[in-house]
This record gives sequence, structure tokens and C-alpha cells, in this order.
Amino acid sequence: MENGQVICSRRKVLSSSYRELAAKGSYSVIFIVLALIVLRPVMVDHMISRADAYSAYGMHQDSKRECNKALLLDSDNSEAWCRLARIHRTEGDRDMAYGAYLNATQADATNKPAHFELGMMYAQDHLYREAIPYFDQVRKLGPDKPQDIRRGGFPYHKASLDTLALCYEKAGDIAKAEFTLEEIRVFYPDYAKTDTRLADLKQRQEK
Repeated sequence: MENGQVICSRRKVLSSSYRELAAKGSYSVIFIVLALIVLRPVMVDHMISRADAYSAYGMHQDSKRECNKALLLDSDNSEAWCRLARIHRTEGDRDMAYGAYLNATQADATNKPAHFELGMMYAQDHLYREAIPYFDQVRKLGPDKPQDIRRGGFPYHKASLDTLALCYEKAGDIAKAEFTLEEIRVFYPDYAKTDTRLADLKQRQEK
């Protein structure tokens, strides 16, 4: 009986030890998962920053690698898709650039650079009707912050309105082209080209 009691007691101890180890292992896994969730945005931002740095030195393959690493962690990261699209565009691979820009715009409807640059690609390829929705989205997002412009930021809203008017004109929608030019005059009254273009459109309609 004593031997049986000893064996039973040992089994209980071992069983208890296994349960403690399993519990500790579970807590470790949970901690690691939570840490990854918290750190993932930081890691992605770091990779995108590295991609920008590589691009600045013309190291496009290294930049592309960092973008792809960021997208492995966050497949819906609009900034990473936008950077990747720029690399493809620089390399002359327009099909890949279109695909990456489309992913960037779908991932974030407020990404002005992605929408504007995709619109410009369509316009450069004389696909004016395809370009219109992307410039129009930038228009809907409203004027850029004055502090961003003062720091040398690109005037996406103004440039989008300007190119949107041209796309409407090229697509044969003169009324919308005129409306867009009038909108430019409201937001940017000092933009001298607007009056000239409006007068030209009206002259052509009168003929």
C-alpha cells in the first residue's frame, strides 16, 4: 500500500508540475502575441522609413524589400503600397505601379499622394476618364493644411483641381471643367491661369 501511495503521490506532483508549465507557456505565448500587436505599427513605420532612406539614395531594390517586409506585417498599409508603387513607376514597370497604387487607394481613401499619383499616371497615359475619380477624391478631402504647404509640402488639393479640370475638358465634359475651374477660383483666387482657361473654354463653347 505504501508503494502505491508513493506512486500516486508522485503522479499528482508531476501532473501539477505539467499544469504549471502549460499555464506558464500559455501566458508566454499570450504575452508574445500582445507584444507583436502593440509593436507591429512601430515596426512597420520603421520599415517604411528605411524604404524612404534607401529610395533617397537610389537603392530601389533595398527599398522594395523594406516595403514588402512592411506589407507582410500589415497587408493593408497604404503608405507601404504607395512607396512600392513609386519604386515600380521609377523602374518603368507601370503595370506593377498601377496595381500597387490601386492597393494604396483601396487601403486608405484619405491617402492624398496615392490618389493624386495614380490619377497622374492615368492622365499621362491619356486615360482621362479613369483619372477623374482619383483627382475628385483629393478634391473631396479638401485643401491641404497651410503649415504643410509652408514646410514645402506638395499642394495636392490645388494640383488635383487643376488636373481634374483638364481631364474633364479632355473627356469632353466642358460643363464640369468650367465648374472645377470656378472652384479653383474660390479656393485659390491668386491662381492666374484659372481666368485664362475659363475664358478659353467659354470662347470654344460659343463657336
